[in-house]
Amino acid sequence: MGGPMPENSLAGLRESMLKADGIEFDLRMTLDGHIVLHHDRIPMIPKHEKEGRPKYVESWTLDELRAFGAETFDEMLADPVISTAWREQAKVGVIEIKRPHPRFHGRARWWDDRRDIAHMGELSQKIEAMLDEADIPAQNTVLYAFHPRMANIVDWSEWKRPWSRLTPNLPPFGNSALQRSIASASFLASSFARLVRTHKGAGSPMMPCAMDYLHGLRRHIPIGRHVGLTGKGRKHLNAVREGYPVYVWPAPYALETALIDTGLTSVSDSVGDPSPRHVDGRLRWKRMATAPLDGPMPHVASDDEAEGLLTELDASVAPWHELDTTEHRRHLEAWRKRWGWSRSVDELLDDVHEGGTTMPWEAVRMVGHRGTGKTPRPVLYRTDAQT
Repeated sequence: MGGPMPENSLAGLRESMLKADGIEFDLRMTLDGHIVLHHDRIPMIPKHEKEGRPKYVESWTLDELRAFGAETFDEMLADPVISTAWREQAKVGVIEIKRPHPRFHGRARWWDDRRDIAHMGELSQKIEAMLDEADIPAQNTVLYAFHPRMANIVDWSEWKRPWSRLTPNLPPFGNSALQRSIASASFLASSFARLVRTHKGAGSPMMPCAMDYLHGLRRHIPIGRHVGLTGKGRKHLNAVREGYPVYVWPAPYALETALIDTGLTSVSDSVGDPSPRHVDGRLRWKRMATAPLDGPMPHVASDDEAEGLLTELDASVAPWHELDTTEHRRHLEAWRKRWGWSRSVDELLDDVHEGGTTMPWEAVRMVGHRGTGKTPRPVLYRTDAQT
């Protein structure tokens, strides 16, 4: 379910920073070198507005996109709610940098992934400089992309913060059906266990994982032993990852409790969903990491009872950044025992900076996908009086 606020909007990102444990969002670089919040390759504006204009976002200037309400990474970092939560309250920011369409580079071979390295490397350099200027902790940030040469992009840009890579390999062209068809070979060859080994070997602090690996019939496609969110599948999943952090996308409302019970972070399209209970009747507390409760979520008999309890908890639960080291240790010990984390509590505490401004990557979170969730197209509309 999508949230009521446009995806990748400051309003949606602000809402998830307040109501969840962090945000995931998409960045592209304009023709004149600015960084905009935007997912699709083609500007997400009404169809009739596209006539006579450049086809791809990277061929537009910032002013041209602003005419349709596009917002920038600069504005995001200047927003006091977003920046304070990201910098001081242990909220996580998951940044996806987007590949331009091959035609943006000219008529050379579409399959030459090396052509993206300089463009995405420059984008990464600019992002890191802005994060440094805003004093956003490295521990609260991860950069990733659907790109087989992500390591080359990181090397080119001299990126110093955590990074990861999205799989399977999706091409930067075609509709979703064509992309899934092309990516099927990568999906088939990449078992969950192989993905874990690859990400650990690259030094990534977490592994982004498509829900297709964990739920539904498609989870049986990859070669190797299958994993899942229940029964033997869940047991094998946790034996393979040994507490290694996994961020699952897209995480639908109906599977939130299964992900929590498995110890996985949800990259959710449902942060904006007002449901106060999970599908099994448990309380739906969306700040499970950054405003931790004692023990698992309680079961409640009705939505009215859940809404009342959520109001009480909002007023009484101390957030992570207000807890002292003793309380941090207590929660980490409980989480480590519940989800089978492999690192010691002392090692986990090393990732908690003074004042509780950060937390270990193992923490099980709810993260808002593109803010409060993916929304229908068009997303952007002309802001002036022209038609």
